[in-house]
Amino acid sequence: MAKEAIEAVKEAEQKANLIIQEATQTSRDIVKEAEKLAEEKYQQIMEEAEREAKELKENALKEGESIAKPIIEKGMKESEKLIALTDKDLSKAVNIIIERIVNTNGNS
Repeated sequence: MAKEAIEAVKEAEQKANLIIQEATQTSRDIVKEAEKLAEEKYQQIMEEAEREAKELKENALKEGESIAKPIIEKGMKESEKLIALTDKDLSKAVNIIIERIVNTNGNS
């Protein structure tokens, strides 16, 4: 009877060890799967953040261009007017400036 009890205890210990090994392996598998899912989620979040950052940058560039466009166009029109001035017009402008300087200083 004692031998049977010892055999039963040994068998119970073996079953317990097997259960512990299976539980340990299952927990390792669960941890691995959780790490894999976490990495996938991290990659998804990073990709979404990069897409949003790119979209924000593109929108900012478009907005900047739309603000700058009328200013550039105005500057171009004004520069075309200046380029179109003749020597006669420039001489008149120089004479007017000289008159103002001379009259302001009283050296006439």
